[in-house]
Amino acid sequence: MKKSPVNKRLHTDMRGFSLIELTVAMAILMLILGTLSMLIGSVNNSYAQHRPRIKAINDANAALDTITRLLRMAGNNPNNIANLQAIDPGAAVGGVYRTIRIRADWRVTDGALDDEFEDVTFSAANGKLMLTAGGGTATAFLDSVQSLRFTYYDGANALIGTPTTGSNIRRVEVEITTPATAGINNSAMTFTASAWVRGRSF
Repeated sequence: MKKSPVNKRLHTDMRGFSLIELTVAMAILMLILGTLSMLIGSVNNSYAQHRPRIKAINDANAALDTITRLLRMAGNNPNNIANLQAIDPGAAVGGVYRTIRIRADWRVTDGALDDEFEDVTFSAANGKLMLTAGGGTATAFLDSVQSLRFTYYDGANALIGTPTTGSNIRRVEVEITTPATAGINNSAMTFTASAWVRGRSF
C-alpha cells in the first residue's frame, strides 16, 4: 500500500537524532562542562589564596573597633569610684607603648569594675590580640594581630611623650599591624584609628 504524502511527512518528522548529531551535541556539552569546571577551580584557588588576608583585615578592623569603643568610655565613673585611673599606658618598649589598660564603670554602673570589659588590658603576642580582664590571665581575643602601638594626646591635641596613669590623656591613636599572610599579597598590613576619651569625668 502506498503511503500518502501526509503520512510520509509525519514519518519523516518522527525520526530521532543521528549518531553524528549526538556526537556533536555531547562534544559541545563536554566543552561547556570543562570550561565551567576550570572556572570554578580558578575561583576556589583564588579564594583560598586571599582568605588569610581577608581574615587578617576583618580581625584587625574588629580589634580597632573594640579598643576605640572602650577608649571612648574610659573613665566613666557615675558612682565616684575613688582613684579610678581611666587609662594606664603601661611601660614603653623601645620608646613605643604596646599595651593599654582601660577602666570604666559603664556596663552596669554599680560602683565597681567587675563587669565585662570594665577593666581590660590589651596586648599582642604570638600573632594574636590578647585581653586581660582585671588583673587576671591574658587570653587570646582575636587572631591576626602582630603588634599594637598606642600614641597619647592631651586636651589640646598635643602629643604626650611620656604618658602615665595620671597624665591628662584625652585622645589615643591606635595602630594595629597584622602578620604577613600566606598567599597573594602576603605583606603585613597596618590599620590606624583614634578615639577621644569622652566618658571620663573631668
